[in-house]
Amino acid sequence: RIVNELEAMRQARGWTQEELAAKACVSRMTVSRVESGFDPRLSTVWDLTRALGLELVLVPRELTREVQGFIQSGGRILGQPPGVDAPKSIVDLLR
Repeated sequence: RIVNELEAMRQARGWTQEELAAKACVSRMTVSRVESGFDPRLSTVWDLTRALGLELVLVPRELTREVQGFIQSGGRILGQPPGVDAPKSIVDLLR
């Protein structure tokens, strides 16, 4: 669940619920309720996500696997041939 990921990210940053709440312009109670399983509004998830420096991206279900693979590969095209003749990855192009 996305709320589990948000809580894990908050903890990884070493932030308290109160610190996240202040950065997201929501109450500490809202953060607490979201993390305890209360089903939040999309706007609340958006606020928390942005405060954590993340982007909320909607992906068509049939492309989820490919998008996850692309992200996990660091922007490299999956199945990309290695070596000098290999096409540049998006990571290389953005440098």
